[in-house]
Amino acid sequence: MAFIPHKYYVSTSLYEFKEDKGSLQVTIKIFKDDFINAIKTNNGIDLYMKDDLNSEEIKFKINSYLLSNLSIFLDNKKYELFYLGLKKDTEMITCFLEIENLPDFKKIKLENTILFDLFENQKNIIHLKKGNKKRSFILGKDSPNSVLEF
Repeated sequence: MAFIPHKYYVSTSLYEFKEDKGSLQVTIKIFKDDFINAIKTNNGIDLYMKDDLNSEEIKFKINSYLLSNLSIFLDNKKYELFYLGLKKDTEMITCFLEIENLPDFKKIKLENTILFDLFENQKNIIHLKKGNKKRSFILGKDSPNSVLEF
């Protein structure tokens, strides 16, 4: 299958804190060809050759890649994300992750280095929602994390 190269290397993530559930829900949208290339490069599996992207084997490989590139600290304490699965369409893959049983927090540090190992110009756009507050920022190789206080 041939890839049509695109000019921009970008992912978009929504980090949404659900105070009523005490959870942080994360949705990440990545160009499908870039994500498949990253999984193949880092884990040796060609997702184009796999029918069930939610099989245990594939979920393990995707989880490994995502967790090695995503970090979340709430009030200076690191929390581990739980990978829920993904959805694919023609051009994009959407990954779903969550952290449950979280306390309320005043400070959050987010690190997202997805695809930085493959593309020098990769940018990861982050949207963070907590209550009625929303913040957005862009991470790049030279600035792979951001700290926000509420």
